Amino acid sequence: MTLKTLVTGMTAAVVVAAAAGGVTSIASSASSAAPAITPVVWDLPMPQAPAPDLQAPLVQTLNGLVGPGSFSSKESYIEGGLGRVETRLADTKYRDAAAKGYFPLNFAIANVDQNGPIATAFVTATAANGATASQPVTFVNGPSPTGWQLSKQSALALLSSVG
Repeated sequence: MTLKTLVTGMTAAVVVAAAAGGVTSIASSASSAAPAITPVVWDLPMPQAPAPDLQAPLVQTLNGLVGPGSFSSKESYIEGGLGRVETRLADTKYRDAAAKGYFPLNFAIANVDQNGPIATAFVTATAANGATASQPVTFVNGPSPTGWQLSKQSALALLSSVG
């Protein structure tokens, strides 16, 4: 079954249900003894409570990572830190991106969701030269100046997406 067929079928079911409800309400207005229509709650999930305001500390964490200096001094922003080879790779990619005019970066964070000590967010980075990139990022509560660190997987995904 394709999505179009499913949506068309659901739309038809809603129209038929609405029409039946309207006919019942017309009939009930003609006869005061008929029961009134009661609202029905569909089996749809309700939106979860929004995550507490984490945007500022998460942006500070990202800014701490893209600031000047070697990644060996930025290990507090990455869960478990980086190894020697990963640190050298990160430093090389950082220098290449800086030479291309990507820094400073501005971050916009959307859809923040916190589940205990883990927060996920959709991060959009805009470079000084106007280039933009977006991807989901996972943060973990940890010992950094902001209280949040990038998960090692997210940090490595960010490194692999640069240049």
